[in-house]
Formats: sequence, C-alpha cells, structure tokens
Amino acid sequence: MDNRESEIRVGFVNPRYNSLLVALAYFAGGSLLYALDLGVLVEDRPPQPLWVWLVLLACVCAPMTMRRTRPLLALLLGTFPVLVDLVVGPSLPVWIAYGDLLYTATLFGSARTSRFLERAPLVPIVVGAVALGVYFGELRIAVWAVSIAALVIVVPIWWARSVRTHRDAAEIERARAEALSRVAELDRRAAITTERQRLARDLHDVVAGHLSSIAIQSEAALRLRDSDPDRALTVLESVRSGSVAALQEMQSMVRLLRSDDTDEITTAGRLADLEPLTASARAAGTSVRIDGRPPADLDAEVDLTAYRIVQETLTNAVKHAPGRPVTLRFDDADGRLGIEVVNPIGDPDTPDPSPARGAGHGLRNIAERAAAVGGHARSGRDGNEWRTYVQLPIANRSTT
Repeated sequence: MDNRESEIRVGFVNPRYNSLLVALAYFAGGSLLYALDLGVLVEDRPPQPLWVWLVLLACVCAPMTMRRTRPLLALLLGTFPVLVDLVVGPSLPVWIAYGDLLYTATLFGSARTSRFLERAPLVPIVVGAVALGVYFGELRIAVWAVSIAALVIVVPIWWARSVRTHRDAAEIERARAEALSRVAELDRRAAITTERQRLARDLHDVVAGHLSSIAIQSEAALRLRDSDPDRALTVLESVRSGSVAALQEMQSMVRLLRSDDTDEITTAGRLADLEPLTASARAAGTSVRIDGRPPADLDAEVDLTAYRIVQETLTNAVKHAPGRPVTLRFDDADGRLGIEVVNPIGDPDTPDPSPARGAGHGLRNIAERAAAVGGHARSGRDGNEWRTYVQLPIANRSTT
C-alpha cells in the first residue's frame, strides 16, 4: 500500500464500501430533490420525465464507487452525463454530485491532475457566463451562471486544493520527523558503540594489564622464594598492591556503569601517579628510567589518556621483553605532550617476541586513546628496540 492509499484509508475500514455509501447518499438526496420538484435549475426547458433525471443522476453517482481508488477515471466517466444534463436542462443534484467527483479528483489524483483542475475551469466558466449574458441580453444571467459554476465547480476544487496542501505539508513534516528519528537512532547506536569501545579499552587496561603484571611478578616470586626470600617477599607485596589497585579500578568502573553521569571519567589515573606503575615493573625485574617531566596542568582527559598509554606500554615491555630496561621520556614542546617509551627486544635478525606478535589489542588501544583526544601514536620495531611515540594536546581539543 502506497502513501496515498494509506491516507485514503484513514478512518475507514474499506474505502470502496465507504465510496458506495457516499454514492447511494448522493443518489437518495438527489432523488428527494427531484421528488420535491427542487432539482431543475432552468424552468423554460421542455419538461423531462422523472426517470430521465434519475438515470442521469445514477450515471454521475455510479463512478463515485471509484472516487478514492481511481479518482480521475471517475471524473471522466461522470463528465459525460453532466454534459447531457447541461443540454437537457441543468439540474442541481447532478451538479452537486459532480462537484464531489471534482473534489476527490483534485484531492486524491496526481499532482499534475490537481494543478490542471485548479486552473482549467476558470476560462470556460468566464466564457460561458459572458456567452449566456450576451445571448439573453441580461447581466443577471451572467452573474447567476458564474455564481452557480463557482458553487458547484470552483469551490470543490479550491477546497480540495487547500486540503491537499495541508495534507502534503503534514506528510513532509512526518517524513522530516521520521528522518530525524532515524538520525537520532543512528546517533544513539554510534554513542553506544563508542561507549562500548571505551569500556573495552578500560577493561583491557585494568584486567589485562594488572593480571599480566601479577602473573609475571608471581612467576618471579616463585623463582626467588629459595634463592632470595626477601626479594620474593617484595615482589609479593607488589602483587598485592597491584591486585588492590585493579580491584579499586574495577569498582570505579562498576560505579560508572551504575551512574547516570555520562561525563564522569571511567577510572582515576594521572601522570603524577606513575610511581605505582614503575614500582610494579621494577618488582617484575624491569628497570624503568624516566627522562623529563610532564606538565602539571594537563586537561583531565588528556592526563588520564597519557597515564593509560604509559600503563599499556610498560605492561607490554614487562610481558614481551622481561628483564630488559625501559626508558620513558616526556617533552612538552610546541604545545603538545610527547611521550616516548623505548625498550630493547634483542638483535634485529632474531625473532624475539615483541608487542606486535601478540593479539594487538594494546597497540590498537594506544592509537585509539590518542586519537580520541586529538593526538596520534605510532609503535614499531626500530632495530633492536621497540619504540612507542605518542603526541597529545596539552589541552583537550573539546575545551579549546
């Protein structure tokens, strides 16, 4: 069913049945006018038997059964008995019924038909009225003809045009509302996808990073339990502190998921709090050297992003290059924060494990986090070193 037919069916169970009732109503009302001798408009014509008027009225009312499904065809079929009625002697019931056909053809026909019907009657009506006035030699006849024509022809057409204009405007507004609804739904889905990606990154940082560190430190503690019990105890203390930190971050994430505040940062973390990260790496046997200091007035989101990136790079270094030193450099030239993390991974011709040989989630998270705040990141093997370089804006682009 197209939009036009949907509009037709509003408020009616069956449009054909409704059109049949309308046709019967017009025929019954016209028959009553004929019976009361109120139907004939011109008295000086030869009188016609009642059945002639009823046949003409029936011929006009019969096409009304198609007034909504085939309005133009109904109008054409109704025009022939109207022309006969005009010759025999104009009668009010026939022209009233024909006005309904004009109305429905203008309202439910094509746009071209509707525009044509709006303009087509004007010239014939004026010419006919002038011709009648000249023929009878009375201005009153011309005025009377124009008034009757306006009543039964022009008014139904203009009324239908007005209804159609409002209906088309309503359809445009409805289509616009549906388009806005679709755009809102797409925005909602995009927001959900973005939030899921952010939660996936945070879960990877919290769970994978801490668990990886705990696993490596636990293995180191097992190796040292006999040879160096004191150091093994230090490693176990680091394991405990890392477990507590992971639990706190998971609790913070759960609170965020239960909260209605969508602007809240998922979990805490700032570059000023790097000591637990470096201590955890050192406890796993990886020395960390820090060159330079990050600015103290970083935007909160940029600060958290930088913290998460450093956390991920240290986790990768501990996992894929255990026991090898890591150098962490900071610089803030040209209004951007630069972070470089370098660690040796062996001879360039040997297949030493590197972060690229893993699943790649960490490297992808680093790039996504940097891009989310208007920065960029690149990671890769440089000779016998693995190098990660990140540039972030000093202030978040959303706040500038």
